[in-house]
Amino acid sequence: MMRKLLTAVFILLCTTTQGQDIQQFLDKLQDYSLQNPQEKVYLHTDKPSYSAGENIFFKSYTTIGITNLFSSLSGILYAELISPANNVVQRVTISTPMGIGIGDFTLSDTITEGVYRIRAYTNWMKNAGSDYFFDKKVPIYNGRTDNVITHTTYEKRTNDVLYKINLNSVTGLPISKKRISYTITEGDKVVEKKSQTSSENGSIEIPINNKYVNPILKLRFENIDKNIVNKIVKTIDPKKQPATTLFPEGGKLLKDKINTIAAKSINSQGLGISSKILLKQGSDTIGVFQTNELGMGAISVFLNSGAPLEAEAEYADGTKSVLQVPRIHETGFSILVNNLNDNKLFAQLNASADQLDNSDVYFVVHHLAEVLFVSKSKLNKEELVFTVEKSKLPDGVVTISILDSKFQPIIERPVFCLGQRNLNSRVLLNKSSYRTREKVEVNLDMGEGDDSLLMGAYSASVIDLGKVKFPERAEAHILSSLLLSNDLKGYIENPNYYFNQEGNVKSVDLDYLMLTQGWRNIEWESVGLEVLPKFKPEKSLKISGYTKKIGRSKPEPNAKVQLISTRNYLDFIDTTSNEEGYFEFDNLLFPDSVKFIISARDAVKGKNNIDITYEYDKEFPIDEKVGALESDWDINRQYLDNLKSSKEFFAELERMGLKEKAILIDEVVVTRKQSKAPDYSSNLNGPGNADQILGADDLSTCPTLEMCLAGRLMGVYFQNGVPYNTRGNQPMQIVLDGMYIESENISMINTADVESIEVLRNVNYTSIYGSNGANGLIVITSKRGSSALNNYVPKGILTVQPQGFQVIKNFYKPAYDVDEANKYNSDLRSTIHWEPAIVTNEQGKASFDFFTSDSKGKYLLIIEGIDLKGRLLRKEVELVVE
Repeated sequence: MMRKLLTAVFILLCTTTQGQDIQQFLDKLQDYSLQNPQEKVYLHTDKPSYSAGENIFFKSYTTIGITNLFSSLSGILYAELISPANNVVQRVTISTPMGIGIGDFTLSDTITEGVYRIRAYTNWMKNAGSDYFFDKKVPIYNGRTDNVITHTTYEKRTNDVLYKINLNSVTGLPISKKRISYTITEGDKVVEKKSQTSSENGSIEIPINNKYVNPILKLRFENIDKNIVNKIVKTIDPKKQPATTLFPEGGKLLKDKINTIAAKSINSQGLGISSKILLKQGSDTIGVFQTNELGMGAISVFLNSGAPLEAEAEYADGTKSVLQVPRIHETGFSILVNNLNDNKLFAQLNASADQLDNSDVYFVVHHLAEVLFVSKSKLNKEELVFTVEKSKLPDGVVTISILDSKFQPIIERPVFCLGQRNLNSRVLLNKSSYRTREKVEVNLDMGEGDDSLLMGAYSASVIDLGKVKFPERAEAHILSSLLLSNDLKGYIENPNYYFNQEGNVKSVDLDYLMLTQGWRNIEWESVGLEVLPKFKPEKSLKISGYTKKIGRSKPEPNAKVQLISTRNYLDFIDTTSNEEGYFEFDNLLFPDSVKFIISARDAVKGKNNIDITYEYDKEFPIDEKVGALESDWDINRQYLDNLKSSKEFFAELERMGLKEKAILIDEVVVTRKQSKAPDYSSNLNGPGNADQILGADDLSTCPTLEMCLAGRLMGVYFQNGVPYNTRGNQPMQIVLDGMYIESENISMINTADVESIEVLRNVNYTSIYGSNGANGLIVITSKRGSSALNNYVPKGILTVQPQGFQVIKNFYKPAYDVDEANKYNSDLRSTIHWEPAIVTNEQGKASFDFFTSDSKGKYLLIIEGIDLKGRLLRKEVELVVE
């Protein structure tokens, strides 16, 4: 979106700048850049993978522009945990004063194993689209209630793919002779629902027809411990084959010139593979090159006009494919860029003879319309060379745009620059090695003595490498995220491949990335002229909605609207709805789970004959960064050692009374004994797919619905008439005939009107509801359909529970030098320490400490952050515990 906005500005200004000098044009471009700044987000998590029952702790960094200064544009960050089935499992709202925030996700004991995603963004970032959100993959394994190890393979057949799944317990026992229920879904639609019995060795075979588009396979069965287990398999696309695409540098090949041609080779899952590329013109072989292990490569060749270009790719298995080749143009322009010099960036504009008119051309280096460098030349020869000192350019992805005399782009090319802006840092430990349960003191010293500004914000994590698998190259960090991923569209495989420990980069491989994934051509016809952003920056929370004439869709203008906090009924705010009935309360600050009452009266008579509609936050669409990957299957199996370590750790916490045992009595009971929900139930999982169901017969003897349900719903208790989930002790969402209603209104529903009650507490049932299902749901189906809601909805008043700021949760830190030496019989932590709020002083110094656990071996200390000059830090230090 930002790139489209930039192009739109070029179009807009090109209609008005003829006869004006370049400075006027650049001034307007720079004004636009200031009005449309780019925000970027990075989340530092305490470790790369997690177990069910743990917390994902994170520190957020929101920066502005290519210089990565802390952003004061937005004060709110949204962070989401997305399931393998592409549902938002959790969504939290983080307060980010001066671009810094702290938060966490709580992983339930029943969470389904798989590769999840953490996505984070501000409201302003929605203008650019989700391609530029922070997006990180996080494997989650489950040794709490799952304890089943799967091994998944497949066989491609003519009309389907046969998935072969072997099921074993953590101890190696096969899940034999068990009834395995499974569904195949396309999006939210269930296309197949079947079951089969596992074999003696715990195997099942499930065919999935090739006609389905991106189907997801979901298994549900009872494990050896009598717990209900859910599994998700994102299936492969059987139609995809290995493929290679050729990319002309700048988007165009020009005859009788040296041109650079890049290639990207991928396998059937969209991941890069090595290949050999052969280029020919007629009988002459004009070039042969090899792609790197991520599937990218490039070569510069002279293209004559005598014969068409032909290309062929050969893969590691010996197979070959004829490639579609870009057209060789007789007239026009092409570009050659050399970014391998340490000090200078070179660009050569190639022009055909018919383009030489002695007009002005401009070499502009910019970042999303923020102009960084400009030079001018005359179009009087076929090869024009432009240079710029790299010391004048910031770190990150910038764009070279060559403009004609009317300031229209002739050709563009993105490049990656990395100067000498690395933050010098020293991490000093008080000892060279440590004993178990010994105190570690860490001192940080940032910057150089002549730096005028040494203050910065940082976060640190310490993990036990014996308990946490650390995929170094695949683990996105602050450098790869803020300097690279946030400016490129699509999935970047192994972003750390391009960076080393010292912050240096693989320049050649990065240039391949710019030529392929980073490449974008100019499509003027498809670019609109609308430049006003749709989404505004958010400084604070707000509550908004509409007032309408009761029972009608016509707005009630100028209504007197009042917002009252249920925590203090004397605390209220007044406002007036506009001519469209819209009202808004802004500049609010409140924690999550706070309820408010909205009341409204008409402006003429002061009566409450008004319908109030609350404006819920809409979830931003979830896009697939990459398709199904075999490497994302069988996470319990891939992380088996980590899973076993987590089981030992949780067993110790349970022994000490610091964590409840994972008991799923409710799932077991209701699986064996369930009432039938009506076919018209609004349950998004399908009627009857719930943790517990009560039918009309179960409610017939109760005077009130609350009395019927209290004590009868597993994992639910009532307090002041409101149902609470025992997991998290938060109010549950009530859904009546598909409509969300307030929890306290459950007492106003007549039991005689109810056909069924479905309780959804397991994440496999609640995830489809997104953030509304965070605390569980009670789905009520009335005998009379949706009209039942009209029996008790009060006029001119509405209770709402907007999502407020998440309350910061502290990471537990044992203090063995005080009085906790005997608290644990065994200290088996995998995250040894999490320190999210490190701030260096004016001298660039800070310190913190932590205690080692009972595990010997290597620990890894990771420190990330940004100083007030926008310089980024990523530092890894190994500790030895003997």
